[in-house]
Amino acid sequence: MNAQRPPLPRKMAVIVPAAFMTSLGIGMVSLGYIFVMKGVYGASATVVGWFGATWSMAYFVGCMALRRVTGRMVPRASMAVMLGGAAVVLGASILVHSPVAGFVGYAGFGFLCAFFWPPLMGWLSRGLEREELSRATSLFSLAWSTAGFLSPFLAGLLAEIDEFIPVAVAAVVFALNLVFVLVSRAIVVDPQETNGTGSERRDEPVRPAQDDSTPLRYPAWIGIFAIYAVMGIVFNIFPVYARDELGLSESAIGLVLTVRAIATAAGFLFLGRTAFWHFRRRYIPALSLAAIALVALLAFQDNPLGFALCFGALGLVLAMVYNNSLFYGTSGAPDRDRRATIHEALLTAGQVLGSISGGMLYQAFSLPVVFAALGLLLAAGLTVQIVMVVKRGPART
Repeated sequence: MNAQRPPLPRKMAVIVPAAFMTSLGIGMVSLGYIFVMKGVYGASATVVGWFGATWSMAYFVGCMALRRVTGRMVPRASMAVMLGGAAVVLGASILVHSPVAGFVGYAGFGFLCAFFWPPLMGWLSRGLEREELSRATSLFSLAWSTAGFLSPFLAGLLAEIDEFIPVAVAAVVFALNLVFVLVSRAIVVDPQETNGTGSERRDEPVRPAQDDSTPLRYPAWIGIFAIYAVMGIVFNIFPVYARDELGLSESAIGLVLTVRAIATAAGFLFLGRTAFWHFRRRYIPALSLAAIALVALLAFQDNPLGFALCFGALGLVLAMVYNNSLFYGTSGAPDRDRRATIHEALLTAGQVLGSISGGMLYQAFSLPVVFAALGLLLAAGLTVQIVMVVKRGPART
């Protein structure tokens, strides 16, 4: 049956490697700069939480402010702006060894990332529906999540040599990715790579397309916001706890986080080969329920193995929640770039909330209190999701 599947569009030959390299660089910068703030500048958990949220807030602002700008650019041109800009900004930020330079550089980096992900995901979904859309989104997600399980471990190993090395290596990765994206324009020609309006010509009138999107995007969007609030703690606050309370080295912290990323990549691989979950509304609140159970387990962990196992299970949940948000958000929609921007904005807002509130709660109380607060947030989201999936009519409108 798999042999009868139509081949994936040629654009995936650009999207997959570009997403992999960008995610690899982002992961190394994110964890690497946390080690810089904690190990070099001695920042508190609250400061680290705000620092982790700096990227997310700048990215959120970029997604909102740049939507019209990126909508007038072909995706590879927009991606090239981010890659070249990130290489320059990160390279400059590590030349000035100060916390202020770190905050400014990290914020600029986050803002630039808005040139990359929403246009890329809009391009990815354009012209695809149902099984083809599911395969493409899952392959894309597998690419960035595979980089996600390499980057924490690499960042940890390199940080043990010097805390600034992961950031420097990431700048080189972005520069290499820029060369790949620019060269690919001469090798992989995609007629669907438009400027976001559906036309290569910006002066052509845009005909309104039929909106065949599904209302399941709303509970799916609640899910992506809530799960990324959890990820804000995992990405930004757990490394602080692991160094302060568990006494783990940078490479050991990276290894624990790698377990989560491997599970997420495995989840995307599975979802790309299956279709049983398509438009099955009951799976959306079920994933939130699973996340609540895992957060409750995390509140009672006090050793690296326990955290790694719980993070691994959370990684599987993350893969399914992320896939739901991107799949239901873009399926049948005529304005896929805008839907991709909403998807990115919501997960970013969740990560900001988790990072800032988690850092403050951890410094004032303890990590179990942080997870208890997350459980309440997830429970509120689950309640709204249940109301939505019960009251909605057919899955498609």
